[in-house]
Amino acid sequence: MVEFERAVLVTMKTGKLIFGSESAVEAARSGKAKMIVVASNCPEPVKARIRAYAALSGVPVHEYNGSSLDLGSICQKPFIVSAITVREPGDSDIMKLVQS
Repeated sequence: MVEFERAVLVTMKTGKLIFGSESAVEAARSGKAKMIVVASNCPEPVKARIRAYAALSGVPVHEYNGSSLDLGSICQKPFIVSAITVREPGDSDIMKLVQS
């Protein structure tokens, strides 16, 4: 858990993250994401759309065990975050989450 939090913070500082489930769907559809992280309580229809487009584009999807409130807190946002799209990982090792 701490490993994930650290990876997200490093990605925020040195890479590029996009917040929101609709942005994640679009990034999965276009294949412009390196990875997508969805919160455990992201609505199932949205998760299904993200997973379907990600599978077609070859984008890995990681399901975060915490809620969207937790994910928003990790990202230091004052709102809930159902999904984050990693466009550029920067200096982080966030991509290792999908390799394990």
